[in-house]
Amino acid sequence: MTAATAKAVCSDGAKVVSFFEKTKFSEKKALSSRPIMKKDTRFVATIGVFDGVHRGHRFLLDRVKEEATARGMSTLAVTFDPTPATFFRSGASCKRDTNLLLTARERRERLLDAGMDSVEVMTFDRKVAEMTAADFMMQLKELFGVSVLVMGYDHRFGCEQQNDKTFYARAAQTCGMEIVHAAAWGDVSSSRIREMLLRGDVEGANDLLGYPYPISGTVITGDGRGRKLGFPTANLAVDSAKLIPVTGVYAVNVRLEENTYKGMMNIGLCPTFGGRTERRIEVHILDFDADIYGQMLNVQLLHRLRDEQKFPSINALTEQLRADAETIKKLESRN
Repeated sequence: MTAATAKAVCSDGAKVVSFFEKTKFSEKKALSSRPIMKKDTRFVATIGVFDGVHRGHRFLLDRVKEEATARGMSTLAVTFDPTPATFFRSGASCKRDTNLLLTARERRERLLDAGMDSVEVMTFDRKVAEMTAADFMMQLKELFGVSVLVMGYDHRFGCEQQNDKTFYARAAQTCGMEIVHAAAWGDVSSSRIREMLLRGDVEGANDLLGYPYPISGTVITGDGRGRKLGFPTANLAVDSAKLIPVTGVYAVNVRLEENTYKGMMNIGLCPTFGGRTERRIEVHILDFDADIYGQMLNVQLLHRLRDEQKFPSINALTEQLRADAETIKKLESRN
């Protein structure tokens, strides 16, 4: 936890385990990253929100893997849902997160893809917020078998909010745990990536993430206007916790089941048709025509093509959509 978010820990997700309930699991157990851990499993762990699981996070995770390999242990990442920041904004009500780069499920998957043997999503509540660093580490040891904790260069936890390496080393000694401090890596932060996406710099955000920014959602019924124009679109219902980039038209990859397609996505209010009060996310898949209502689409943002705009006529809109499709095909041919 950083200084701004320190003192807490809230969750929804994976095998959500409360610090104070060793055997009671959340109904959202489907997010669990693994079967129940063997009692004799020992872990090198790290803790944090890891929103985005960006290049800086993966540098830290690599250090966790190095320490685990040297000690013959397994690796564990502990994350939170809702985040400490949400807990402190909403108090004990623990409202849902908003503007996250990755949902809890996406974070879990990315952490596992980054090489973690196990991922725990923990609940950040008032009791955890008031824990000392030593008590917090004792819980990690007793619940998850953590022997070594790798801390990011600017990481803090515990109600003391200390920024002193020796403080954490002394606290770790009280519960028989070892602390390892990782170095910093580059000028990368989740907040910087959010700012890039909110101003339309998709390429810059993707560079810091190390992968294309993802948006996943279930295909729901729309107005049907796109099909009449020759550009049928899939309207997506997206998790409300997810950060949606600035309004505009984007070149995307679309993952459907085991296949990947090129597509263009509009985030906006459809001003040519009178506008809406809430933004919609609509995806046109190039060279594709099938009924996919109710299915899950995984969309990867590649480039922001242009602003959403109000056209003087339906024909003008259609011509622009054709031009957008050609631009995407040219982008594909260059890659």
